[in-house]
Amino acid sequence: MQTSKKAKSKILPTIGISTLGCPKNLVDTENIVGILHGAGYQITADHTKADISLINTCTFIEGSTNESKEVLAELSNQGQKLIVTGCMAQRYKEKLFDEFTQTQAVVGTGNIADILEVVKKVTSNLNSSKESRIVKVDEVPMAVANSSTPRINTQIGPSAYLKIAEGCDHRCAFCIIPYLRGDMKSRTIEDIVTEAKRLVSSGVKEIILVSQDSTSYGTDLYKRRALADLLREVADKSGAQWIRLMYAYPTEMDEEMLDVIASKSSIVNYIDIPLQHASAKVLKLMRRPSTVRDTVELIKKKLPSGTIRTTLIVGFPGETEEDFNELYNFVKESRFDRVGVFTYSKEEGTPAFDFENQVSEEVKHKRRDKIMELQQKISLERNKEFIGKKLSMLVEHIEHLDKQEKRAVGRSFRDAPEIDGQLYIDLNKDEETPIPGELIKVTVVDCDEYDLFCKL
Repeated sequence: MQTSKKAKSKILPTIGISTLGCPKNLVDTENIVGILHGAGYQITADHTKADISLINTCTFIEGSTNESKEVLAELSNQGQKLIVTGCMAQRYKEKLFDEFTQTQAVVGTGNIADILEVVKKVTSNLNSSKESRIVKVDEVPMAVANSSTPRINTQIGPSAYLKIAEGCDHRCAFCIIPYLRGDMKSRTIEDIVTEAKRLVSSGVKEIILVSQDSTSYGTDLYKRRALADLLREVADKSGAQWIRLMYAYPTEMDEEMLDVIASKSSIVNYIDIPLQHASAKVLKLMRRPSTVRDTVELIKKKLPSGTIRTTLIVGFPGETEEDFNELYNFVKESRFDRVGVFTYSKEEGTPAFDFENQVSEEVKHKRRDKIMELQQKISLERNKEFIGKKLSMLVEHIEHLDKQEKRAVGRSFRDAPEIDGQLYIDLNKDEETPIPGELIKVTVVDCDEYDLFCKL
């Protein structure tokens, strides 16, 4: 009997994948998906249909750590075997085997290139009683994914994140990230542009540049801040309709970078800059620059019609009522478009963990609520300024309200995905329906604290 030379293809296990935390973590997950899918593994977001679950975790603050633990505990209790990647794997390593008994492997933030090897080893034990205890965690994460690393964009909509660097050279007293991601590791300009072109050719309209500290880009690789050069190259060569920059550090916000943003039509006039506080005393305790007011003035001077988003921390150890009032008045005077307020999270392993004069949780939440209430009023007033004005809207999707009515949902240059507001257009049956990914002109007719309501 002659044996067929055609070998039967082996059906590989299905991997359930979830990502928690920030957009930078999402990019890591997309690299993991790309690597595994390229090797023939089926990927699903439904863990009930998976042979094994991979959770890319976050542990930036207590809330994100708790969320990651809840997801891991739920899946572990269901008997689902786990691979834990990301920041919790980097932080807790072998401890995760004891806390979540179904954990088969932990993979650190600098070990994405090892993920295929790990999955192969874990899945080979699925049908046996053998338990895996694989640890792939570099003590100092050094690896950085690049344009040759497989990636599948999982974003629903016309936008994609592009990571320009990994790690951070700053050592803010409250932040655990440098200990989980290492020092600054920039990608080359050419490599970033290559990936940007690929994303655009796949249909992406908006590229969002992200890293832990975007304004320090290039200081390790080029021995200077090279963000202005990077922005020019991406704007000139990628073909993206919109380019958005996230995560700027106050002291590195220079005139050259702002001039490039102002001069390139494809770069939206949107600055995301975590100022954290306004009190010089608190900023010193935080190990942050005290030049926040100068930075805000420079941005407003260079981008007078631009949008500023910032994040603030209340309840940092040593923050007095006087310090808080200074922050409150700073927000009142600055009239930021977007503000996120976090209560200080005491993170083991950070310098601030052992600081004296810790603020009570009750006081922290009262202070947060007070600033958020103020910002809601400011945000509403800022939004009202756009009523009657025309804006470009990037259409994200169409909602079908009933058989006759539908509405287009999208964003303006003022809005980053998921964290900022949205634009809504109610469409009647006679109006042409915009296409997701299309940039259209709209007129603002109404607003609330967060969103704008428009017409074609």
